Amino acid sequence: MDPHGPNAWLNPAGGLRYHARALFGSQLWAPYRASLHTWLSRFEHGSPRVVLVGPSAAHCISDAFLSRFSEITALEPDPLAGFLLARRLRRLGLPEPHLERKDQLVRPLLENTPGLAERLSADPNACVVFCNLLGQARFLMRDDEFLRFKAAFRERILPVLAERAWLSFHDRFSGSLAPVFDAPFTAPARLSDAEVLRRLYPAEGVASQELLDHQSDGFFPERLPHAYLSWRIDRRRSHLIEGVASAGAAR
Repeated sequence: MDPHGPNAWLNPAGGLRYHARALFGSQLWAPYRASLHTWLSRFEHGSPRVVLVGPSAAHCISDAFLSRFSEITALEPDPLAGFLLARRLRRLGLPEPHLERKDQLVRPLLENTPGLAERLSADPNACVVFCNLLGQARFLMRDDEFLRFKAAFRERILPVLAERAWLSFHDRFSGSLAPVFDAPFTAPARLSDAEVLRRLYPAEGVASQELLDHQSDGFFPERLPHAYLSWRIDRRRSHLIEGVASAGAAR
């Protein structure tokens, strides 16, 4: 399925099932939303404009964070997500978002065509938020494409992020075993897999084969401070969310 095509609302990494989970699992998601808000509140963006990359309807992003911006651009292929996000911003008294449904990330990087890199180059002051997207990218393309996508991201996207505030939160691991720690857990650099297992998961019974690796390594410099959050997405599955922000943008 093309996640950016006419049936984007059925996207396996989001779409209708994700909206239903957000609606019916609000109590289950509450601790994750609270810890994500705590981490996002430390983000010093210095710009009234933000580009949200793959926000869906921003179900997990707090009203307070969205209200920090006077101009919001959402790169989101799901039409239902765009409708829900616009309705929410109206409720908050914020201007209508600039909604872009055309793929600005995946195909442009794979095919070396204009996309997010050129959009950001044209607006060097806008900050950027990758909204739980990059940890799902491996499920949207073939293995060989994913490797090319990562390489193209480093080559084309990282340079245009260099002089602006940006952040990403994305899946690191997922599985039936829930991580256990006080979130957000912060580290001076990205934790290795062994450190993640030792410090963030229960001491007894955890093994790497019990967890699905979302292969979200290699997008951003590992030397930057990282944050970790726990998200029980439903009653059977939990995700370890990893956050990273531009140097100096997260206190």
